[in-house]
Amino acid sequence: MKTSLLTKRPGAANVTSQQTHAQTPAQTQTAANSRLFNENDEPPVLIVVDMQLEFKASRDQQTQDAVANEIKGAIDRQEAIIFLQYADSKSATYQSLLALVEGYRFFTIREKETDGGAAEVFEACMDEGYWPENFRICGVNADGCIFETVVGLRAKLCNCRIEVLRAACHTDSGYANWPKKFANLKNVAVV
Repeated sequence: MKTSLLTKRPGAANVTSQQTHAQTPAQTQTAANSRLFNENDEPPVLIVVDMQLEFKASRDQQTQDAVANEIKGAIDRQEAIIFLQYADSKSATYQSLLALVEGYRFFTIREKETDGGAAEVFEACMDEGYWPENFRICGVNADGCIFETVVGLRAKLCNCRIEVLRAACHTDSGYANWPKKFANLKNVAVV
């Protein structure tokens, strides 16, 4: 299924370092907390992975709340959002999360066949003429589908930078030290 409402923001790729932007407090705070992005960078694309009922880790209320907060922040900053979900699964992305983007122009839902969703993210960006350099990723399972998506994105877009949003990621594997899996990946930070 290809639900495409993601559109390129006018002039997004034409911003030069000589131009200045008024930033919202959320943008300033995000830039201050980030190890990879700064206010002169292209806005990141938020990737929400497998927030579906069939995945035990997604049922954690704290994780759902953290993912919802990331979605709200991306909307406030006018950043694109890509929802990844398994094709032919028993469930879809939680309606409570999709309700947050109702009426928002910069989002798309993509279905994936495997753990990694890099091909679907890349396709979504290319379909809409949007070539992001920066990604923020959240959802489940951190040491499975999120990790595979990050590795795949780094292979397809070797200069991209990716922030893994620790508070908005969860896993049901029992592997509490999942952030260590990302430690040796270039241009990837768990924040």
